Amino acid sequence: MSEMARGLVLHSPQGVPYRFDPGALCLELVPTGGPGEWARYEVLRHPADLAVWAARSRLTPVPEIDVTPDEVVEAKRLRDALLRMATRQAHGQPLEVADLDVVNELALAPPLVPRLLGASDRRWARPATGGQLLSTVARDAIELFSGPYAHRIRQCATDNCYLLFVDTSRPGRRRWCSMQRCGNVHKVKALRARQAAADDRPAEPEFAAHPDEPRAQDRSAHETPPEPRLTPRAHRQQAATPTPLAASRPAGANASTDANAEQPPADSQQPRGLTRDAGWEIGVSKTLPHPPSVVWDFISGDEGIAIWLGPGAELHQEKGAPYETADGISGEVRGYRPGDRIRLTHRAPGSTRDTTIQVAVSRARAEGKAVLRFHQERLSDASERAHRREHWKQVMAHVADALG
Repeated sequence: MSEMARGLVLHSPQGVPYRFDPGALCLELVPTGGPGEWARYEVLRHPADLAVWAARSRLTPVPEIDVTPDEVVEAKRLRDALLRMATRQAHGQPLEVADLDVVNELALAPPLVPRLLGASDRRWARPATGGQLLSTVARDAIELFSGPYAHRIRQCATDNCYLLFVDTSRPGRRRWCSMQRCGNVHKVKALRARQAAADDRPAEPEFAAHPDEPRAQDRSAHETPPEPRLTPRAHRQQAATPTPLAASRPAGANASTDANAEQPPADSQQPRGLTRDAGWEIGVSKTLPHPPSVVWDFISGDEGIAIWLGPGAELHQEKGAPYETADGISGEVRGYRPGDRIRLTHRAPGSTRDTTIQVAVSRARAEGKAVLRFHQERLSDASERAHRREHWKQVMAHVADALG
């Protein structure tokens, strides 16, 4: 299968754009139309259309291709064969000989030829024809259907979506064409079902794994980094004189409600966000209009994990259990208390250092509401802290939108 830039931008029937990654070059040709009922989606009508498709595909760099009208006809023939092959493969059915013949026939032609012009400078040899492009696509199909991912060719799990893809993620659990489209629809339906179930059961007490374990509000500052850290001197000053924020807050107000808010500076002698024990850190929190059990079920489920950690990650409760997302983020679970919090290490692709992330859910003062907190520590500097602050604000907004 070919490498390279991931995903096509498609549009829903309502005109909303979303990104769809078929996982292979040959499967990127399939959404361009097809026979019968798929003819209304046809986009390959003229030679320029095939050149445009090549420019938007995962082939890099963009190939400069001269296409003839006959090659457009051949492209549709290959596309239709790939559509039938991928559909049959996704449903465990044998492939048709006629479709295999089409792929093998077009693969016989010379493919696109890469040329190295210097360090980090690769281009396609010219002249390049539509026949060479189709040969490259057909060879990619041979590699896919005969390779280790052939059994992972799937159709989107939504009943009325027929997009086809190959799941190349490490866990192999991809079900949807796109989390922005069908995955999100499933999330909303699953969430509403959980909310309906939660409305039918009595409120649960705050979680404690054992009678001698502290409840969420009793946990230590080390276990709950979002709490501000004070030096002895700062603590004495705070106890002696209320801060302007504390003095102006109405009695009984909740300082952390409805906040995509970062915590106040831990030490008046240090920059905002820099602490003695955890280095640079950032935390955001928000009160959500849902019971803690509903928020926890979502945030610890596949849909929620895909939002705040990344798609493809599978988190186990055992301390030290490793994880890896489809995007290459890796780490291990440091703590997992169901109904309360998840704490884990986080290493970005290509990085040599770990940060620590904690996700916590607690009961808000208002009945039937929960406070969700994201916290990340051991960041490299103020610049990374600012970047992650914006990241967690976006994550929080996405979670709030998904929960409704």
